[in-house]
Amino acid sequence: MYEIGLLIAQRAGLPAENHVVPYARTVLSLQNGTADIVLRFTNDELRQVAHQVAPVLQLPTVVVSRHDSPVRRLEALSHRTLAVARSFPVPERLSQVPGLQLQGVNNNEHAIQMLMGRRVDAAYGSNLGLFGAARGLGLPMQAFAAPVVVEQQTFWLHLSRSRATPGLIERLSQAVEALQREGAIQRLYQRALAAFGDDRMPA
Repeated sequence: MYEIGLLIAQRAGLPAENHVVPYARTVLSLQNGTADIVLRFTNDELRQVAHQVAPVLQLPTVVVSRHDSPVRRLEALSHRTLAVARSFPVPERLSQVPGLQLQGVNNNEHAIQMLMGRRVDAAYGSNLGLFGAARGLGLPMQAFAAPVVVEQQTFWLHLSRSRATPGLIERLSQAVEALQREGAIQRLYQRALAAFGDDRMPA
């Protein structure tokens, strides 16, 4: 998303400075003016402060568990604890698992640390988000069981309502459409997937 964000800004002819922040802080960043654009899965809170300009990339969301204590289906999460980054959208088919306890965490790295520290039974997030965090923490894919795919969610380009103008919305929308048409966004995604070198990684 960092690379994709810069690519969109470049195509739109806009100067840009990227910041990686915890999921929950994205809404606050739009509200207080420290960010103009956010790339992420949407939720009701975000829609109140930002325009959904264009869908950018669809990613599978997954439940990740430890290799030595695998979760192979969602029903197995009954009466167990699941780490989720605060403000990350959780679908009903997951949140309605009987007895499931959701543990809010700061980000994907925190979720993986909680999982490997045996403080939670599994973690929920996007495929790249969770496994990218694991790689950043020096953990191999072999430390984890095969992930359970929950659904496909779409990363959207969100533009702060305080900065949005019809011209800027159109400019950004056209940039995203052009990059998708050329396959540039998909190539970045495939390159990221290939970097994991593990065929268990859901695409």
